[in-house]
Parts: sequence; structure tokens; C-alpha cells
Amino acid sequence: MSADERPAAQPPDAATASGLDPGSPAGAAGEAGMMAPAAAETDVVAATAGRGTPPAAQSAAEAEAAGDARPGVPAVAGVRDDLTADGLLVLLRTTFPESRAHYWGARVDALGPIAAGVPADLAGWSEGRVWGARAEVRWRRAGAERYSALYLGEGETLPDGFRPLAGDLRAVPGAEAEGLFLWGTRGADGLYREPRLPHPLDYAALGATAPEARVPCRLLLGPDGQVRFIHLAAEETA
Repeated sequence: MSADERPAAQPPDAATASGLDPGSPAGAAGEAGMMAPAAAETDVVAATAGRGTPPAAQSAAEAEAAGDARPGVPAVAGVRDDLTADGLLVLLRTTFPESRAHYWGARVDALGPIAAGVPADLAGWSEGRVWGARAEVRWRRAGAERYSALYLGEGETLPDGFRPLAGDLRAVPGAEAEGLFLWGTRGADGLYREPRLPHPLDYAALGATAPEARVPCRLLLGPDGQVRFIHLAAEETA
């Protein structure tokens, strides 16, 4: 699923770079879209957005000392469209083994709650996303027992089987210190409601208590400094 993000939550080009699709059925679900494997990026759905500065983010001075004058750390982006359900679950468990992570699933007629960890199975959902401190995986069902996936994360190497979407990327903290906004306003029952959505949204796993919930994010910048992708992030635990 995908969703449009509030302009204030990211730079001008970020909405396009994030791969969100405001026009998709799932897009009406959350404020930080999920993935739909398109030619350039996958469009998954998530009702998430970010806050916080990643502990791993380098300063410009640190990056220069390491041989790259640009801020941030090396990052990668890639897609794969031949995953089975079991293969996708292995990928998720391998990518987010022990670090704090969250996931979200959706289909055209339903939005799941944001939950902690990684999904135990994919039954009942046509798309989803999982994100941790340094990476995000978005997925969408692409036929009988086949899934397409988008990987966005820090590092210099993509998981096996993924083809790169762009090279020489750098990951930096999201421009908004408090992160991306999620859909909805918190009610007395702790659920978030948005007039355009038929059902309330559950962000309890995020520990959200503010009237408007947010989620941390990272911007993946190209060599020209332009935002190419945005991925959700979880706060690291000590």
C-alpha cells in the first residue's frame, strides 16, 4: 500500500523518492507508503513516519576523514521479484535478527496494526513492510506464492538476489527531527482516526501517545545530494 506524506515531514523531492503511491487503494492507508515493485522502486504500504537522529549517522567531518566528503554513511537500494513466501520470511528474519523492528501489513480492504518484530507468516496480507534501525524491506504479492521486495538500507552490499536500483548512495537522518507523520489523530481509546479512512489505526507497538504519531526515517541521497529513497527506521536499543 502506499500513502502520501505530509510535505512538512520531508524535503521537496522526498515524496517521489520514497516510492509512495497516493493513488493506490492501499495508499489511502498510511502516511508513509509501502511498496509496489515498480521499475525503479517497490511501493509498499505502511502507516508510519519518523523521529530521531540515527546513532550511526556520520558528520561531514567523519565522512571526509573516511574518504568521502559527503555526509552520512554508505547505503544501498535494490529489488527482487522472485521470492517465495518462505524466502521472504527468511530474508526478513535475516535482515532484522535481533535489532528492534516493526512491521505492518495490508490488503485492499484492510489495514493491520503496526506490530513489533517481524511477521510470523504472510497469510492474509497482499503487501507490507518491515523496518529496523538501519534498513527497511517492503514487499508485495506478485502472483501465486510469489513476492516482489524492495530493500533500502545502510551498508555497501545488497542481500543475495537483489538487483541495485541506484549506486553510490548515502544515508542521512530525515530532515524533520521528529520524523514522518502517520495518518490520524489519537482518540481516547488510543487508536488513531482519519476521516478519509474507514477504520482506526493501531500504533500501540510504537508506544505512540501524542495526538499525532511519528516514526524515524532515513533519506538515501544520490551523488548529486538529491533524495532518491526514504526508508522508515526504528530507534536503536542500547
